[in-house]
Amino acid sequence: MNGGWLPVAVLAVGSLVVVQTGRGAEKPAETPANRENIKAALKLTQAATAEYEIRVAGDDKPLELRREPVLRWSNPVQGEVHGNVFVWTRDGRPLVVGSLFKWFSPFTHMSHEFQSLAEKPLRATFHGAPVWKTSKAGLRFVDVPGAAAPAASEAQRLLQLKRLAKDFTGSKKKPRGSETQVRLLPQPIHRYAAPTQGVLNGALFAFVEGTDPEMFLLIEARGKSASSARWQFAATRMVHIEEVRLRHRDKQVWSEESKTMREVLVEHEGVYTIFRFKEIPDFLKETLAKPKP
Repeated sequence: MNGGWLPVAVLAVGSLVVVQTGRGAEKPAETPANRENIKAALKLTQAATAEYEIRVAGDDKPLELRREPVLRWSNPVQGEVHGNVFVWTRDGRPLVVGSLFKWFSPFTHMSHEFQSLAEKPLRATFHGAPVWKTSKAGLRFVDVPGAAAPAASEAQRLLQLKRLAKDFTGSKKKPRGSETQVRLLPQPIHRYAAPTQGVLNGALFAFVEGTDPEMFLLIEARGKSASSARWQFAATRMVHIEEVRLRHRDKQVWSEESKTMREVLVEHEGVYTIFRFKEIPDFLKETLAKPKP
């Protein structure tokens, strides 16, 4: 998530104005002052996710949305902002991650931030209107350096996943600024197995500021069987104005340069994109009043 500057352009999408410039979800600390805002942000983001329909290229069946957030977050460093992270899956495997959040102070806008985790292009609609289309894979898996072979049992592989994640560290760096470390949450925010896709076990980890995700790390035991599988990882950004970096032990293994506002907030053709709303669309207000079955 990026800072709270207000957008400068809008795009009409049907009746909506889009502003363009898993398990054990971790919850932000609640106080009497912000508890109602946290509840409001949850209802709003859940209603908004139901309006997105996302498909991988060549597949007419939309991805499945997990209605409950895999991570609930706040970022008191930036202000009072409350968000929720959702995943869109195929057979449990996450192929899109979205962080939807609402500002309450010092700003009031709402943002929907997405990153493709698919190894193919994808397309998405919001409230029936096309809004996002990519032309390439969202990430690339490579071997975890020096990792032992995946264990024979699932329980042992789940322990391996957490141990492997601890060897990674993440950071971000603004142009002409200093490098800032981001914190790895000790528990994965989503765990899965997708044997039909060649994944014995996998997990999605988050690097955070406060509890606000800035980077994601996926680790998977990829192969048809435990005897032939190997541990691989892929990393993605969840912030656009900073360069992001991932290290394994002391060696940098992945990085991405900062994105321009136009790339992320106007074009909506990249694997990472953001939609910003000055006002809550009327149809979302209606959804909040009468939730979909």
